[in-house]
Amino acid sequence: MIYKLMAIPQHTMCRIVYLMTALLIFNACQKNNSRIEHAALQFTPTIVGQINTNAIESPWNKNDQIGVYMFRNGQALSSSSIVNGINNHLFTINGKVFQSKTPSYLPNEQVDFIAYYPYRSISDFKYPLDVSDQTNLSALDFMYASNTKNISKTNNTIPLNFVRQLSKISIHLSITNTAALEAGPITVSIPSVHTTAGFDLSTGKLTINPNEKKDIQANVTASSTQTATIEFILLPGEDITQKTIKFIAPNGDPYTWTTPQNEQLKKLIGGNLYRFNISINNAKLSGETGNSQAYLEIPKMNDLNNDEVFVQHFLPDAKTERNYAMLYNKKLKMAYWVAYPLYRDILGSGNRTDAWAYDPAVSTAFQPTLFKGFQPTGYDRGHQLPSADRNLNITQNKTTFYFTNMTAQASRLNQGIWANLETKVRTWTAQCDTMYVVTGAMPTSEMDNLLDFATDNDGKDIAKPKYYFKALAMKKGNEYYTIGYKIDNITPPSGSTFDSYRLTVSELEKATGFTFFPDLDNAKKESIDSRIWK
Repeated sequence: MIYKLMAIPQHTMCRIVYLMTALLIFNACQKNNSRIEHAALQFTPTIVGQINTNAIESPWNKNDQIGVYMFRNGQALSSSSIVNGINNHLFTINGKVFQSKTPSYLPNEQVDFIAYYPYRSISDFKYPLDVSDQTNLSALDFMYASNTKNISKTNNTIPLNFVRQLSKISIHLSITNTAALEAGPITVSIPSVHTTAGFDLSTGKLTINPNEKKDIQANVTASSTQTATIEFILLPGEDITQKTIKFIAPNGDPYTWTTPQNEQLKKLIGGNLYRFNISINNAKLSGETGNSQAYLEIPKMNDLNNDEVFVQHFLPDAKTERNYAMLYNKKLKMAYWVAYPLYRDILGSGNRTDAWAYDPAVSTAFQPTLFKGFQPTGYDRGHQLPSADRNLNITQNKTTFYFTNMTAQASRLNQGIWANLETKVRTWTAQCDTMYVVTGAMPTSEMDNLLDFATDNDGKDIAKPKYYFKALAMKKGNEYYTIGYKIDNITPPSGSTFDSYRLTVSELEKATGFTFFPDLDNAKKESIDSRIWK
């Protein structure tokens, strides 16, 4: 059978060529758009927690690895909720982001993420912890992150807020006139502490094995022939009061030091750094508790009286992350200070609730009633922790409207120069790793010891602050920068700029009597770096 080829007119052929060319261009555009819409997932990490076991220049070491889970939004992490096979998927640090050798992509549905560090092969979403070997502290620095925010399908870079789960003990040892470290390393051990636990990645809960206790040998780094840093990473909840720490000097001489009876040492908190200073002088060992508080932002507290109470709030939607703390006076019905951390991932853009309410952590008998404003007029319900500093969601924002967080602040101050300062603090926060803030209100001053009062909605007397202050410590990398502010509340300034009210944190300590950022060297609190605080 013979087929005859039909002749195709020239104008028809031109149309066919044109259509084919257009189709090719369209397909090319489609592919190009597909690449844009399906860029590979990567993660920007932020670390919360004082303990630092990693590189000097960065909180992450080269080749650090995390495990990541991607699962359906609103569901619990489980085998059935995993999306696109992102089940303990390995991501490695590359510059400032974590990336995967095998590209992963966002699906066309809402998803949540859970991640952890350091990476290991695990099953059933259970991460085993064992702190018995302290040789490599970075390998023990377990961190956990979850992101259940609405993830934009057009943004492939996901923020992860890693929270340190374990506790760290750091001992600064100085040796004089005996047992010089040039002869070799000193050996240090802590007796009978819990060593194993399991962390459930699906719930974010850690369970300690109560039956496993051992003596642990510390990680020791000699700074010179007469100084050394001794470090332990321990499981949270450990009671280390009255623990006998054993030291064996390079020449074989034994020493012991017993930790103090300190409330903060009865139950170690995950992510916290606890510091001590120890010295061996003429073969005698002595030690004292360092100035460490539970968190860097919390001022040093000694000998609280019966009217003073320390209150700690954690985020209502992330129980392992701190919200704010305060030193509250039940008689004056006001907080001397409110201390809190700020970082990019906790700041939002809306969600002010005006949900005025009693603080559930303090008896209502000791709180003002402030569903309406103070009397006399001219005073606002001034937030010490600003509402805009917890604007990520409604649940967090509500906690800023507790009456314990309110003080009688002159309206001109609250709505003027003080509001400008609060806005500037958030601007600075967006440019750093973490901002540690202490906002305070003092009912007396160096020149005026007489108390003045406003009244609440029930006619009860509430101490009226003489002045307000802020102490700020900015963390950028491993460096800290500090500044303070002190502004009158009795005769508040009418201007809008706060620069003329700044002072060093050391000067603010002298004015208030509080010790701010006790873990920082005094030298860091005695000057202001104008390049940072623009």
